[in-house]
Amino acid sequence: MVYPFIPMGINPAIAGSKGVASMTGIYRKKPLFQGGITNTTSSQQYFSFDMPIAQEKGGIGFLAYNTDQSYALASGGIAANLGLAAVGSKQFQWGRGNHLRMGLELGVNQYPIIGKSGTSVLGGHYGWGLQYERGDLQIGFSSPSNSFESSYGSINKPMYLIGQYFLHVSQHTLKLGTVIRNQQESMKADYYAVFWVKEKLGLGIWYQATGSELGSKALLGSFEVALGKNFRLGYAYDFLGESTAYYPAGFGSAVSTERAGFHQLFLRYEVDLGNGKIAEFRP
Repeated sequence: MVYPFIPMGINPAIAGSKGVASMTGIYRKKPLFQGGITNTTSSQQYFSFDMPIAQEKGGIGFLAYNTDQSYALASGGIAANLGLAAVGSKQFQWGRGNHLRMGLELGVNQYPIIGKSGTSVLGGHYGWGLQYERGDLQIGFSSPSNSFESSYGSINKPMYLIGQYFLHVSQHTLKLGTVIRNQQESMKADYYAVFWVKEKLGLGIWYQATGSELGSKALLGSFEVALGKNFRLGYAYDFLGESTAYYPAGFGSAVSTERAGFHQLFLRYEVDLGNGKIAEFRP
């Protein structure tokens, strides 16, 4: 859901590919301000870190998240997920400008149990990814969430095909891409475009048929602001977001669906490793 700001979340091969040490945090919340009688407040936190190693021939990093399921339980609680994963990658080069990266991911997840005894179950997952780069073209193939827990095996195992191209016009850059996901014999596609003005301001539109919450489609509007070479701030909003909520006792219908898209606040900080890459533009 948050790959617009943390692409390593769907392809571990990206780890270390930018040549800098990169830390990214995302805070998602809906609604931004609580109102009405429905219990719809939902907040999530995501974090990633990655950096190159071995003279940029490889990369390491990790992913962490603390999320809910975007719906409230009748008792008033919210079902939660927690996760932490280590990521590593290896780069190969051949010919003129051909780069292939291979990545692996290994992590643990805490899943909520709904309607069963107990409150959660701890399970592990593994993932892998490939990314080919030549000039302004990038093609990726990955499966980042294969569960070791057999009871969740049929739910996970998504396969992603990612294509991305950078078009340079004068001092501006247009990033165009698509993400195709195959999961449980169902194939869906996302499309996006981000226009960067003089490497300072990025305005994007992201159509996510792969879903934002509970399988619903998402339409994100986003903007990013580069503050020097180290900091980047961003924001995105899902215009198609829906929220399922429970009314308190005595207010009639037990379940209500209302329009409530996620607000996403994004912050990235990158550290110069002395290889000159901090001065390069990373759209």
